[in-house]
Amino acid sequence: MRRIMFLAALILAYAAPSMAGKLISNGGEVELWESEKKGDKPAATGGASEVFVEVKRGKSGMVQVRNKANQTYWVDGAKLSAYTEKNGQSMDLGSGKIDGYLDNPNTLFILKEDNNGLNGISLERGFVDAIQGNMDRETVEYRNGENH
Repeated sequence: MRRIMFLAALILAYAAPSMAGKLISNGGEVELWESEKKGDKPAATGGASEVFVEVKRGKSGMVQVRNKANQTYWVDGAKLSAYTEKNGQSMDLGSGKIDGYLDNPNTLFILKEDNNGLNGISLERGFVDAIQGNMDRETVEYRNGENH
């Protein structure tokens, strides 16, 4: 029985770091501090969508977190919430169709938002002046001073 308890404790000791919780901002940027006691100015700021890994919880409500660059900071625990990873979602396209063929078996991504920034731009530029007519390679090289 002692042997089983020892093995269970050993497995939990090795599995504990991988079971660390992931945290994300409740909304907006979060201030990242070097120590548990806040100073005058934060060391950095974390983005609203940045995911952190919890290292440990402090006594003052602060949480020590590690970012994706493997840097360790302290964050106010009230500004963080548990992160749940979403593995996809369903979307009703209504009467819309997807035309064409998918040559690769990867996931098909459909942008839900309307983005006015993707409208085409008008280029009014003529290239007629740049056309030099029918010229062979030797004439072009001679004119540009190449391959004498």
